[in-house]
Amino acid sequence: MNDDFFWLVNNRIIIPEVKSEHRFIHITDLHIHAWDELSTDEEKELAIKKENDWMSGKENFAKSSGEPFGESQKISSIEAFEKILLLAGELSPEAILLTGDNLDYMHPAGERYLKNRVEEYEKNGGRIICVPGNHESADLDGIWSSKLRAYDFKDFRIAAIDDSKKTVDEDTLIKLETLCNEGIPIIIICHIPLSTELCKSKLEYAGPYFYIDENTDDENGRKFISLIKNSKAIRAVICGHLHRYIKCELSDGKAQIIGSQGMAGAVDLITVCGE
Repeated sequence: MNDDFFWLVNNRIIIPEVKSEHRFIHITDLHIHAWDELSTDEEKELAIKKENDWMSGKENFAKSSGEPFGESQKISSIEAFEKILLLAGELSPEAILLTGDNLDYMHPAGERYLKNRVEEYEKNGGRIICVPGNHESADLDGIWSSKLRAYDFKDFRIAAIDDSKKTVDEDTLIKLETLCNEGIPIIIICHIPLSTELCKSKLEYAGPYFYIDENTDDENGRKFISLIKNSKAIRAVICGHLHRYIKCELSDGKAQIIGSQGMAGAVDLITVCGE
């Protein structure tokens, strides 16, 4: 799609066991605001205010990180998502990966809009895998869940994990360890980035609010990062939250892809392949 709105970044995740190429689109931090005929005046007013606030907010994030921003990015969050769905229609990825802050806040019109668009996309043969962000509640029926969900692809799987509170629950740790013990390569999608000794220099600028540190006081957070670093089954992490694109390593050969803001046209094109 020839559209100045998009900033496309190509990423390759190499998993030797994978025999063919698998293509995904990764989007994060859409911060959707919506109102419709069912919205009250107060709901509409709040959505419009928050939308307007983000018009400058997303530009500030882009400028601070040196990422593209111009007139083409000055569109509403819903217009941005509609463009992304059109792009997905052209590229036909195996799945769209949405890694949180899909809605700027939980509001009925936003939930209705997102659920309807996801359902329509999937009825037409597409697939969307989604996790919640820190702006959202832990569950949105049929869209995301606080529980770990695993999606099998040929020769690997994607594990969708809720780390939106800068930790994970005990059930998630148990399920993730069980998946790891099965030996099938895993790519994790979550919202909050992880900071380890190998990559902390790239994340420290943002401040501790924006990542989970491997030395966090939270025991489950430490266990989560330790499992990701040390498990041979986990090969990569895909996340968001920073509103800035960063690709780094959590441990030797284990990539973390942090997407920038989808509401400003940032799209990660991800290829999973054997070489």
